[in-house]
Amino acid sequence: MILSMGPEAVAELDTTFVSATHVSIAEETQDPAEDDATYDHPAAEAGLEDYAHVLAFLPDLTETSPTTLGYSAPNVQGNEHASAEQSRLVAMLRSHEKIMIASGNALPLPAYGVVCDIDVQGHPPIKQRARRVPLHYLQKLYELLKGLLKAGLITFLDSPWASPIVIVLKKNGKDIRLCIDYKRVNAITAIIEYAMPLVDDLLTELGHYRWFCSLDAAIGFWAVMTTLRTRKTSAFVCALGHFEWLRMPFGLKNAPMIYQRMIDNVLWGVIQRGEVPQSTNADVAMVCVLWTCCKTARTMLRWCV
Repeated sequence: MILSMGPEAVAELDTTFVSATHVSIAEETQDPAEDDATYDHPAAEAGLEDYAHVLAFLPDLTETSPTTLGYSAPNVQGNEHASAEQSRLVAMLRSHEKIMIASGNALPLPAYGVVCDIDVQGHPPIKQRARRVPLHYLQKLYELLKGLLKAGLITFLDSPWASPIVIVLKKNGKDIRLCIDYKRVNAITAIIEYAMPLVDDLLTELGHYRWFCSLDAAIGFWAVMTTLRTRKTSAFVCALGHFEWLRMPFGLKNAPMIYQRMIDNVLWGVIQRGEVPQSTNADVAMVCVLWTCCKTARTMLRWCV
């Protein structure tokens, strides 16, 4: 297995992009490729929701930048809040700014004591070929992969495993979403048996509370490191190279159970002590009054530091 990381990986991607661009220009002057070699799905024919059932979209990742939080938002400065309550809420948020990020602007730190491991039960490697990428999408694909490389989420490799990418157009018809087709890998993966929260149980709890505080764990899957065999098994291939994941990718069938178990382990102590409600799930804490909401949120945020 050959790894390429850091600036060397970005430089390798740049070189591959230039080469792939020349190849795509040459291909587009010839007859269209066979139907099974195409990959793009126009939004008019297949919307994002159609693929969400079978594929997982990767979050958009841009360059890291400071996050400016809006403390004048209606949910912070609402008329229903007393001035003292507003002050406590703002103070709690300001004291935890370092762990708050805007969507796509930063990455979570690696979580301790948890890894993503894929057991394919001794199945021989499955290496699928890369699907053709039309020239007009190649630049956008390059930018997405470059962001993942710079963030240390993926790296180049040479592995006997390879799953193809699928690119779906957003509704504006210009921007793209990147997915990885893990259907064949998931079909041979031993499932992890772990009890996931039931929606009906969570909804039953809603009637007992007046205030709801939503704490969204931004791109939480990427907080989980991958084992060496998982890096090989979850490798993906496209026109710009062959890559492996250093963090848990979206789309693996055991990823939700691994993530939920991590969250349950993190919150178990504070739930047992009664500091947060027992109905707390992976992303949402529910409380009944505002001052309790602030206290509960502060407790949960402290465990994220």
